[in-house]
Amino acid sequence: MTNKSNSKLIWTLPYVVAAFGLLFAFIGLSEFYNVKIAGQESAYPFGPINENQWYYQNASIYANYNLTSGVVFLTVSLFLVWATIKKSKTLVIWGIGLIILFFIAELVSSKVQ
Repeated sequence: MTNKSNSKLIWTLPYVVAAFGLLFAFIGLSEFYNVKIAGQESAYPFGPINENQWYYQNASIYANYNLTSGVVFLTVSLFLVWATIKKSKTLVIWGIGLIILFFIAELVSSKVQ
């Protein structure tokens, strides 16, 4: 591999991470839509059933949690795409780090009951 192809390979990583972040943004925002806007609350097991995570306490908490999560992932993913287009290595590292940090926060949050 030449130096130019290594450079292209390195600059594709932020787009992959941004796509991952956008996937989580889509999931969070679609869950918000389903519960808060479409009113499909009966499809979800809200309350202390089966030892659910804390955000399944009621429909309002669940919707707000998913809205916040979706907006955070969307914002950071768009920031990462912008930083990659600008070819700012420092901002790209920040963007990748933030998406990884928020993903870890999602994992931790899903274990809290």
